[in-house]
Amino acid sequence: MSKSSNKKQALSRKAKIYNELQSLTRALCLKGFNSDKEIGFNAEYIGNKVGVSRNNTSKELNRLLREGKVLKIRGRPVLYLDKQLIEGYFAISIKNPTFSDFKDFMQTVNNCSDESDTNSKKDVYPVSSVKGSTGALDSLVGADGSLKAQVEQAKAAILYPPFGLHTLISGPTGVGKTTFAEAMYRFALETGRLPQDAPFIVFNCADYAENPQLILSHLFGHIKGAFTGAGRTKEGLVSHANGGILFLDEAHRLPPEGQEMLFLLMDKGIYRMMGEAANTRKARVLIIAATSEAPESVMLDTFLRRIPVLIKLPTLNERSLRERMNLICQFFQEESERVKVSIKVSKEVLKAFLLYDCPNNIGQLKSDIQLICAKAFLDYITYKDELMEIRLSQLSHQVREGLFKTEGKRKEIIQIFSLLETDSILFDGKNPGGAGGLFNRILVDDYKMAVDFYDLIEKSWKRYSKAGLSGKQIREKIDKNIKNYFQNFSVRLNSTSNVPANRLIISNIIDQSILQKVEDTLSELSADFDFLFNRKIVYSLALHIETLIERLKRGTVISHPDRKSIKKEHPEEYQLALKIMHSLENKLLIPIPEDEAAFLAMFLYAVRTGKDSGNIGVLVIAHGPAVASGMAHVANKLLGVDHAHAVDMPLELSVEDALEKTIEEIKRLNTGKGVLMLVDMGSLKAFGEIATEKTGIPTKVIEMVSTPMVIEATRKAIVPGMDLETLEEDVKNISPFIGQSVDSEELKIYSEGSGKRFFERMLIDTLGKTLTFLNPEKAFDTLKYTLERILEDIGEDLNDDMLVKFTFHCSCMIERVLVHEPLPYKNIELVEMHNRILFNILKKHFTLAGEVFGVTIPDTEIAYVAKIFDTHLDTQL
Repeated sequence: MSKSSNKKQALSRKAKIYNELQSLTRALCLKGFNSDKEIGFNAEYIGNKVGVSRNNTSKELNRLLREGKVLKIRGRPVLYLDKQLIEGYFAISIKNPTFSDFKDFMQTVNNCSDESDTNSKKDVYPVSSVKGSTGALDSLVGADGSLKAQVEQAKAAILYPPFGLHTLISGPTGVGKTTFAEAMYRFALETGRLPQDAPFIVFNCADYAENPQLILSHLFGHIKGAFTGAGRTKEGLVSHANGGILFLDEAHRLPPEGQEMLFLLMDKGIYRMMGEAANTRKARVLIIAATSEAPESVMLDTFLRRIPVLIKLPTLNERSLRERMNLICQFFQEESERVKVSIKVSKEVLKAFLLYDCPNNIGQLKSDIQLICAKAFLDYITYKDELMEIRLSQLSHQVREGLFKTEGKRKEIIQIFSLLETDSILFDGKNPGGAGGLFNRILVDDYKMAVDFYDLIEKSWKRYSKAGLSGKQIREKIDKNIKNYFQNFSVRLNSTSNVPANRLIISNIIDQSILQKVEDTLSELSADFDFLFNRKIVYSLALHIETLIERLKRGTVISHPDRKSIKKEHPEEYQLALKIMHSLENKLLIPIPEDEAAFLAMFLYAVRTGKDSGNIGVLVIAHGPAVASGMAHVANKLLGVDHAHAVDMPLELSVEDALEKTIEEIKRLNTGKGVLMLVDMGSLKAFGEIATEKTGIPTKVIEMVSTPMVIEATRKAIVPGMDLETLEEDVKNISPFIGQSVDSEELKIYSEGSGKRFFERMLIDTLGKTLTFLNPEKAFDTLKYTLERILEDIGEDLNDDMLVKFTFHCSCMIERVLVHEPLPYKNIELVEMHNRILFNILKKHFTLAGEVFGVTIPDTEIAYVAKIFDTHLDTQL
């Protein structure tokens, strides 16, 4: 068989595998992701679906990975996903397509929009840079709740360069697909992605479903004589939508030939009118399609493959009661504005609409509200009333039944809605947009419920008690939780730089009278707690107090599970809490339960001892001159960071001095998450315990330190969201023997048959977690052999430090060359001139190494390797 036919066959096989992976990923997106269950598809499964062997499937998937089309999740087995579909689903852009495991994948895609550290460390970026709640998408009911993910997807679709991504919105009839598409269009105008005069063309494919020819004519237009009755040339909707958005509602009713005619438009921005054979026309159109059916079963797979963003809208029953009430108020307000008459709605009516069975989703809810408003408008005209009044007697039997469906939802209604405080709500049609102000009287504010330290403490205490923790351990953990909660709130407050702006924002969250009374109290008592008096603390405490008042108003009183111990262990904070509590009692004219002093004391303690959140510190301690610092240097150099730190212990250094030096270093490294210590002797384990006892800083100690372990610890310590316990466990698990005592028999079994030292086995394990394409064992064997030949030529001996530097750098170098991304090097001629002999030796041996992997190592990369040897030789001298 010729080379060209082989290539054609390979391309055909690759396309088949890629198409199958796209279909599988799309089905997964439509179903939704479960973070507790691993997702992705292995080579064997994909191969079986398309009739290709596992090895060949794996080979093609790795080619697609290099082309940037798929994502790879390492593990047993390795899993793959379509990259563009995942980017569209999570509203992100992924630069590094390989993940160490499923946990790494889910953490990355879930956190990328909120944590800037994730963006920089993981090469994953939120596509949408537009934040806030003033835009068309952000103003949708549920944008910060049940529609949060969908809104981010929509923003990503609009903002994705260069012209956005085609989108399919799915969901049952009445969930708001058209409204959502219109919000996407308005968002495109708001952000400047489309000019203000850009068209938004709507076409319902169901209107002409029985006449495919008519659908195609409407969409693409036709020339004179294209079919019987075509007496003149007519432009289609695609032409009218040029430069804007074409919304295809009920897109599953589009005939197969219509879907196929859209291929050219989506792929190349060109199309043909009906009756045209050769002539093509240009149009830049972003397509948003909507369907109430399962897309996979009613639409061409080839059509779906061209739509990377799939947005599934929730049903009304899948939304929270808070969102449903928001929708009800919005619809009543809209009707009031339409007829320019105020509408008075009783609380029983609101409850009925809140709870009745509404099988046809938001569409039916709106229709039922319009129907009841029409009846009320008739009464208003007949009896010449001052306003329209909605009474329970006017409701249909179906809606009225909602009042009998409170069972199981009573607690949620009480917790979320303040309907008991008023008999009715007035919707003022003369005040457009006035519905927003109603929620201050109807809804308990989200912020008040979120910043609930009572729930945090109460639930945590129960959970930890069930786990068998002692009272002291529970208090330590809860203190840490409150610190983290307070730090997160402080970050939100700091998002606006100046205090007046912060106060303006906070005034929309906290009742002004409560805020003022808290400020007065803290001002009066400032001499007792100077450390506390800053704006962040004032706002946090005010939110805390407002939550307390909300609870007391509902008659909910919570007892602190361990008040006596808090009083004993934190006497200073407890006394401050009592003073604050008594002052606020007088100012707010409400009795505050004594247990509140314990809650307040824990809050004050968290504030006093809290630090800004950061990364876990990594500290290497080893005997001998420059042993620890050498390992830390290698880890930092390889990872391009300055995170691993060291305490070298020369043999003449006393234990007392070493301990003091260690404690000082731990203090310096701690940013609130503790420090992981890697030590070379078990006796140093006591250093961690003593340091924690003296400083209160949490530490974990791992024995038997090695360079690969330091690399692994440093790599994972800088991952956002990593905690100390997880880091300790992960580092121990990079080898079955790390962190354990290893006897000679176990070591012999582990290394038997490979001829490799224990250190080399660990190095290969670590390489396996770093490399994307190369087999770590093959890479290590080839590069070690290459290094030995180079050192032999220059008259140097092999050592572990050089082995680590060389194998890590060169294996990554080979992967860069494999994907055609070699590093550039300025003034390469100077490197060659500086040491021409070394440069020629490296070129000679890397020619042989390159043949093993089928690549040619460019001179620019050889220059970087030469620098490693220059540094190594200088160090040796």
